[in-house]
Amino acid sequence: MRQPDLLKTSYGRNSSYRLNLATLFKTEAFLVNSFIDLLDSSYSPWGLVQITREFYYSRGRTDVVALRDENYLIAFEAKLKNWRKALDQAYRNTCFAHSSYVLLPKKAALIAYRFVGEFQNRKVGLCYLNGAECVILLEPEVNDPLEPWLAAEAISRALA
Repeated sequence: MRQPDLLKTSYGRNSSYRLNLATLFKTEAFLVNSFIDLLDSSYSPWGLVQITREFYYSRGRTDVVALRDENYLIAFEAKLKNWRKALDQAYRNTCFAHSSYVLLPKKAALIAYRFVGEFQNRKVGLCYLNGAECVILLEPEVNDPLEPWLAAEAISRALA
């Protein structure tokens, strides 16, 4: 399978807070914190967003929820290696989010990308952090949330 042109969809290349590319994400919390730093910057591929962490709902807990344009929710599930578990969780998030992504370190994301069909079938995107850059390997399809009341709760939490 042909690898995507990663340079076309990377963000944050000239960031002043850019991390050393050799930085490894030793914990999921460090990956999530680094990702939130990116979302809070002007280098976010999703533009200006409002963020909430660990959004709890009856089916689980979403690592990061970003709100764009006051009513568009993007959910992110972060894992260091277990992309299949992250994919299951990201798929569940489509019940309230318009878009849902799996967020991994680069090495794990490139392994997961070999199974791109599984992501496409579930309408889930795939991205990774490479230092302070976010690379989107697969854009998800935009969904209307299946549970609008839960989307409203997530929006309220992001605005708080």
